[in-house]
Amino acid sequence: MRSRLAPGHPGMGIAISSVAVAVVLAGCAPSTGQEGGGGEVIEYRVATIEGVGTPMNDAFERFIDEVEECSNGRLVGSNFPAGQLGGFIDLIDGNRQGTYEITSGGFDVEGPGAPIVSALSLGYVFEDEEHVERVIEEMQDEMSELLEESTGVTILGMGEDGWRWTFASRPVENIDDLEGLKIRVPEAEIPLGLWNALGANATPVPFTEIYNALETGVIEAGEGAVAQIEANAFWEPAPHLTNTKHWFNIKPIRANADWFNSLDEELQNCLTEVGERVFAEARQMSREQEQATLEELEAQGATVIPEPTDLDEWEARAQTYNEEYFAKYPGSKEFIEQVKSLATSD
Repeated sequence: MRSRLAPGHPGMGIAISSVAVAVVLAGCAPSTGQEGGGGEVIEYRVATIEGVGTPMNDAFERFIDEVEECSNGRLVGSNFPAGQLGGFIDLIDGNRQGTYEITSGGFDVEGPGAPIVSALSLGYVFEDEEHVERVIEEMQDEMSELLEESTGVTILGMGEDGWRWTFASRPVENIDDLEGLKIRVPEAEIPLGLWNALGANATPVPFTEIYNALETGVIEAGEGAVAQIEANAFWEPAPHLTNTKHWFNIKPIRANADWFNSLDEELQNCLTEVGERVFAEARQMSREQEQATLEELEAQGATVIPEPTDLDEWEARAQTYNEEYFAKYPGSKEFIEQVKSLATSD
């Protein structure tokens, strides 16, 4: 396994120039022709924004090693984390087009091309971790079929970022504190709609530019998993962390479907079997590490707010946007009702 890391701000996602990207790609493009233990060697790239040292990136390191072992050396991967090959949307689009064989990312980026499965990123869909596990177990195959039909991507396994926390330059303890707050979102329909409905000023910024945007005041806040907040040092310019519980981010491990389907059955099985197992372990690891990471950040000066004092109001405002989304995209409401029917309390 070859992991390729670029220098930059400690723990921070790294933005590199288009020239640098071209140089990196020229040196790491997938190739075939060598002989592995069972046949021709196929090289592939994992390109993500996962922070170095996060449960997700650690899982990708294990995934690459174990796939190579499972395939008897026929599948050889290289890992490019922390946005080294581009921003989040660039990597998602590149994966769909086959530029990068494997990436990761939540369902919020699907947009109008796959609006039903994208509805998983609407506000306040998941109840708790047990609910998440039931949905993955019962509905992952359906999600993969929807993605492949609409975007040319198939799911190898399911990772997660867990609950997305809000990090801000000022405390966010209730919905009034959110009013007009310039919060970073990806250039995607649901995050823009959700945060504007909540009362914030949703501001699209590439993931690799978040830290600088916080430092310069372009944005005042962002939202993300605790592991990403720590790994990218977002808490330094935005030290007030609130578990707004707006979204539990399950992250499909995305393989370009044309590439995946070009492989023989043995290699496909290696990818899916290792992917399922390794990223199930990563989900558990992510949950176990979250509290320890929060305690470390608090000890370093961050403020940790377990949840807003008026969470019901957040949910009500989010539901207003959700209903608009359901009306715009037929079938999305029924899909989310199916998801919610698997909640632990039901």
